[in-house]
Amino acid sequence: MFELLGLDKVKYLGRKLYKKMFYDKGDLSKEDKRIFIDYIDRIEMSYVLNSSTINIAPFVNEEYYYEAIVYLKVKLKQKDKVDKISKIINNNIPNPLVIIYEFDKQYSISTAIKRLSKTEKNKTIVEESNTTSWLNISNLSENDKKFIDSISISKIPYTNLFDFYKTINDKIYIFNMSAKIGEYEDISDKKTLEESKQISEQIEKLEVELKKTLSKIKRESQFNKKMELNVKAVEINKKIEKLKGKLKI
Repeated sequence: MFELLGLDKVKYLGRKLYKKMFYDKGDLSKEDKRIFIDYIDRIEMSYVLNSSTINIAPFVNEEYYYEAIVYLKVKLKQKDKVDKISKIINNNIPNPLVIIYEFDKQYSISTAIKRLSKTEKNKTIVEESNTTSWLNISNLSENDKKFIDSISISKIPYTNLFDFYKTINDKIYIFNMSAKIGEYEDISDKKTLEESKQISEQIEKLEVELKKTLSKIKRESQFNKKMELNVKAVEINKKIEKLKGKLKI
Protein backbone atom coordinates (compact mmCIF):
# COMPACT_ATOMS: atom_id res chain seq x y z
CA MET A 1 0.00 0.00 0.00
CA PHE A 2 2.79 2.45 0.86
CA GLU A 3 4.36 1.81 -2.54
CA LEU A 4 1.05 2.50 -4.29
CA LEU A 5 0.84 5.79 -2.37
CA GLY A 6 4.28 6.80 -3.69
CA LEU A 7 5.88 6.71 -0.26
CA ASP A 8 8.71 4.44 -1.40
CA LYS A 9 10.40 7.66 -2.58
CA VAL A 10 10.51 8.94 1.03
CA LYS A 11 12.78 7.65 3.80
CA TYR A 12 11.14 4.76 5.62
CA LEU A 13 11.26 5.01 9.42
CA GLY A 14 9.59 1.81 10.64
CA ARG A 15 9.58 3.08 14.22
CA LYS A 16 7.42 1.00 16.55
CA LEU A 17 5.10 2.94 18.85
CA TYR A 18 4.55 0.99 22.03
CA LYS A 19 1.03 0.74 23.44
CA LYS A 20 2.48 1.76 26.81
CA MET A 21 3.06 5.21 25.33
CA PHE A 22 -0.71 5.62 25.01
CA TYR A 23 -1.47 4.05 28.39
CA ASP A 24 0.96 6.36 30.24
CA LYS A 25 -0.74 9.47 28.89
CA GLY A 26 -3.62 8.72 31.22
CA ASP A 27 -6.30 9.58 28.64
CA LEU A 28 -7.37 6.00 27.96
CA SER A 29 -10.36 4.50 29.70
CA LYS A 30 -10.46 0.82 30.67
CA GLU A 31 -12.51 0.16 27.54
CA ASP A 32 -9.93 1.97 25.37
CA LYS A 33 -7.10 -0.09 26.85
CA ARG A 34 -9.06 -3.27 26.26
CA ILE A 35 -9.56 -2.31 22.60
CA PHE A 36 -5.82 -1.70 22.23
CA ILE A 37 -5.04 -5.11 23.75
CA ASP A 38 -7.69 -7.11 21.88
CA TYR A 39 -7.64 -5.43 18.47
CA ILE A 40 -4.17 -3.94 17.82
CA ASP A 41 -1.15 -6.07 17.00
CA ARG A 42 1.38 -3.33 16.21
CA ILE A 43 1.53 0.45 15.68
CA GLU A 44 4.35 1.78 13.53
CA MET A 45 5.42 5.29 12.57
CA SER A 46 6.27 4.54 8.95
CA TYR A 47 6.86 7.91 7.26
CA VAL A 48 6.99 11.60 8.15
CA LEU A 49 6.32 14.21 5.47
CA ASN A 50 7.72 17.67 6.16
CA SER A 51 9.80 20.39 4.53
CA SER A 52 12.90 18.20 4.77
CA THR A 53 11.50 14.95 3.40
CA ILE A 54 9.33 16.20 0.51
CA ASN A 55 10.17 19.92 0.26
CA ILE A 56 6.72 21.23 1.17
CA ALA A 57 6.02 24.28 3.31
CA PRO A 58 4.43 23.94 6.76
CA PHE A 59 1.16 25.69 7.58
CA VAL A 60 0.91 27.31 11.00
CA ASN A 61 -1.57 29.89 12.31
CA GLU A 62 -3.75 30.41 15.41
CA GLU A 63 -6.03 27.50 14.46
CA TYR A 64 -3.87 24.93 12.70
CA TYR A 65 -0.38 23.54 13.24
CA TYR A 66 0.67 21.46 10.25
CA GLU A 67 4.43 21.20 10.43
CA ALA A 68 4.60 17.48 9.62
CA ILE A 69 2.24 14.74 8.44
CA VAL A 70 2.78 11.32 9.99
CA TYR A 71 1.88 8.09 8.22
CA LEU A 72 1.10 5.37 10.74
CA LYS A 73 0.63 1.69 9.99
CA VAL A 74 -1.66 -0.11 12.42
CA LYS A 75 -1.68 -3.89 12.09
CA LEU A 76 -4.88 -5.33 13.52
CA LYS A 77 -5.69 -8.64 15.19
CA GLN A 78 -9.37 -8.14 14.39
CA LYS A 79 -11.05 -6.14 11.64
CA ASP A 80 -13.56 -4.25 13.77
CA LYS A 81 -13.39 -1.05 15.85
CA VAL A 82 -11.41 0.95 13.26
CA ASP A 83 -13.36 4.17 13.91
CA LYS A 84 -12.95 3.81 17.67
CA ILE A 85 -9.21 3.07 17.33
CA SER A 86 -8.79 6.11 15.06
CA LYS A 87 -10.50 8.29 17.64
CA ILE A 88 -8.22 7.06 20.44
CA ILE A 89 -5.04 7.49 18.40
CA ASN A 90 -5.98 10.95 17.06
CA ASN A 91 -6.90 12.14 20.56
CA ASN A 92 -3.47 11.12 21.84
CA ILE A 93 -1.22 12.21 18.94
CA PRO A 94 -1.60 15.91 18.05
CA ASN A 95 0.08 15.63 14.61
CA PRO A 96 -2.04 15.21 11.49
CA LEU A 97 -2.08 11.47 10.79
CA VAL A 98 -2.71 9.27 7.79
CA ILE A 99 -3.46 5.93 9.43
CA ILE A 100 -3.10 2.84 7.27
CA TYR A 101 -4.89 -0.10 8.86
CA GLU A 102 -3.77 -3.57 7.80
CA PHE A 103 -5.64 -6.82 8.29
CA ASP A 104 -4.99 -9.98 6.27
CA LYS A 105 -3.74 -8.14 3.14
CA GLN A 106 -6.64 -5.70 3.33
CA TYR A 107 -6.16 -2.00 4.03
CA SER A 108 -8.24 0.90 5.26
CA ILE A 109 -7.05 4.53 5.18
CA SER A 110 -8.11 7.06 7.81
CA THR A 111 -7.57 10.81 8.21
CA ALA A 112 -8.73 13.48 10.66
CA ILE A 113 -8.58 17.27 10.26
CA LYS A 114 -7.39 18.73 13.56
CA ARG A 115 -7.28 22.26 14.94
CA LEU A 116 -5.46 23.59 17.98
CA SER A 117 -7.33 23.60 21.27
CA LYS A 118 -7.96 27.10 22.62
CA THR A 119 -8.06 25.88 26.21
CA GLU A 120 -5.34 23.20 26.44
CA LYS A 121 -1.75 23.65 25.33
CA ASN A 122 -0.34 21.00 22.94
CA LYS A 123 -3.84 19.58 22.47
CA THR A 124 -5.76 19.29 19.22
CA ILE A 125 -9.44 18.83 18.47
CA VAL A 126 -10.71 16.67 15.61
CA GLU A 127 -12.97 18.68 13.30
CA GLU A 128 -13.71 15.96 10.78
CA SER A 129 -12.58 12.38 10.22
CA ASN A 130 -12.93 10.02 7.27
CA THR A 131 -12.09 6.35 6.85
CA THR A 132 -12.27 4.20 3.73
CA SER A 133 -13.87 0.81 3.49
CA TRP A 134 -11.50 -2.17 3.39
CA LEU A 135 -9.43 -2.38 0.21
CA ASN A 136 -8.23 -5.81 -0.90
CA ILE A 137 -4.73 -5.15 -2.20
CA SER A 138 -4.72 -8.30 -4.35
CA ASN A 139 -8.14 -7.64 -5.87
CA LEU A 140 -8.61 -3.89 -6.30
CA SER A 141 -11.55 -2.64 -8.35
CA GLU A 142 -11.02 0.09 -10.96
CA ASN A 143 -12.63 2.53 -8.52
CA ASP A 144 -10.18 1.50 -5.80
CA LYS A 145 -7.20 1.89 -8.15
CA LYS A 146 -8.32 5.37 -9.26
CA PHE A 147 -8.77 6.46 -5.66
CA ILE A 148 -5.42 5.12 -4.40
CA ASP A 149 -3.63 6.72 -7.35
CA SER A 150 -5.39 10.04 -6.65
CA ILE A 151 -3.96 10.20 -3.10
CA SER A 152 -0.45 9.18 -4.14
CA ILE A 153 1.93 11.86 -2.86
CA SER A 154 2.93 12.75 -6.44
CA LYS A 155 -0.71 13.62 -7.26
CA ILE A 156 -1.41 15.92 -4.29
CA PRO A 157 -0.85 19.72 -4.55
CA TYR A 158 2.31 20.84 -2.73
CA THR A 159 0.89 24.27 -1.77
CA ASN A 160 1.48 23.62 1.92
CA LEU A 161 1.06 20.75 4.38
CA PHE A 162 -2.48 21.72 5.39
CA ASP A 163 -3.74 21.82 1.78
CA PHE A 164 -1.87 18.57 1.10
CA TYR A 165 -3.51 16.81 4.04
CA LYS A 166 -6.98 18.29 3.49
CA THR A 167 -6.90 17.11 -0.13
CA ILE A 168 -6.33 13.52 1.02
CA ASN A 169 -9.10 13.85 3.61
CA ASP A 170 -11.57 15.30 1.08
CA LYS A 171 -10.77 12.62 -1.51
CA ILE A 172 -11.44 9.90 1.05
CA TYR A 173 -14.83 11.51 1.74
CA ILE A 174 -15.69 11.64 -1.98
CA PHE A 175 -14.42 8.08 -2.50
CA ASN A 176 -16.78 6.90 0.24
CA MET A 177 -19.65 8.77 -1.42
CA SER A 178 -18.79 7.25 -4.82
CA ALA A 179 -19.81 3.85 -3.45
CA LYS A 180 -23.38 5.22 -3.26
CA ILE A 181 -23.38 7.49 -6.29
CA GLY A 182 -21.23 5.95 -8.99
CA GLU A 183 -17.74 5.88 -10.41
CA TYR A 184 -14.94 7.68 -8.56
CA GLU A 185 -13.25 10.39 -10.60
CA ASP A 186 -10.05 12.07 -9.48
CA ILE A 187 -10.43 15.82 -8.96
CA SER A 188 -7.16 17.72 -8.88
CA ASP A 189 -8.48 21.29 -8.89
CA LYS A 190 -8.79 22.57 -5.30
CA LYS A 191 -11.92 24.64 -5.90
CA THR A 192 -13.70 21.83 -7.77
CA LEU A 193 -12.73 19.32 -5.07
CA GLU A 194 -14.17 21.57 -2.36
CA GLU A 195 -17.38 22.12 -4.35
CA SER A 196 -17.76 18.36 -4.93
CA LYS A 197 -17.28 17.70 -1.23
CA GLN A 198 -19.93 20.30 -0.35
CA ILE A 199 -22.38 18.72 -2.79
CA SER A 200 -21.61 15.28 -1.35
CA GLU A 201 -22.33 16.60 2.15
CA GLN A 202 -25.67 18.04 0.96
CA ILE A 203 -26.59 14.68 -0.57
CA GLU A 204 -25.69 12.92 2.68
CA LYS A 205 -27.91 15.27 4.72
CA LEU A 206 -30.81 14.86 2.30
CA GLU A 207 -30.44 11.07 2.44
CA VAL A 208 -30.77 11.23 6.23
CA GLU A 209 -33.87 13.44 5.86
CA LEU A 210 -35.34 11.04 3.27
CA LYS A 211 -34.76 8.05 5.55
CA LYS A 212 -36.55 9.83 8.42
CA THR A 213 -39.45 10.80 6.14
CA LEU A 214 -39.87 7.23 4.84
CA SER A 215 -39.85 5.99 8.42
CA LYS A 216 -42.64 8.47 9.30
CA ILE A 217 -44.68 7.26 6.31
CA LYS A 218 -44.58 3.69 7.66
CA ARG A 219 -45.76 4.82 11.09
CA GLU A 220 -48.42 7.30 9.91
CA SER A 221 -52.01 6.00 9.95
CA GLN A 222 -53.87 9.07 8.66
CA PHE A 223 -54.25 9.06 4.87
CA ASN A 224 -53.88 12.83 4.35
CA LYS A 225 -50.70 13.08 6.41
CA LYS A 226 -49.34 9.97 4.70
CA MET A 227 -49.87 11.63 1.31
CA GLU A 228 -48.13 14.82 2.48
CA LEU A 229 -45.12 12.81 3.62
CA ASN A 230 -45.04 10.92 0.31
CA VAL A 231 -44.95 14.22 -1.60
CA LYS A 232 -42.14 15.41 0.68
CA ALA A 233 -40.18 12.19 0.05
CA VAL A 234 -40.55 12.62 -3.73
CA GLU A 235 -39.27 16.22 -3.49
CA ILE A 236 -36.28 15.21 -1.37
CA ASN A 237 -35.44 12.45 -3.83
CA LYS A 238 -35.60 14.94 -6.72
CA LYS A 239 -33.14 17.21 -4.91
CA ILE A 240 -30.79 14.28 -4.33
CA GLU A 241 -30.86 13.26 -8.00
CA LYS A 242 -30.30 16.87 -9.09
CA LEU A 243 -27.25 17.16 -6.84
CA LYS A 244 -25.91 13.83 -8.08
CA GLY A 245 -26.08 15.26 -11.59
CA LYS A 246 -23.88 18.16 -10.48
CA LEU A 247 -21.37 15.98 -8.71
CA LYS A 248 -18.22 15.39 -10.70
CA ILE A 249 -17.79 11.72 -9.86
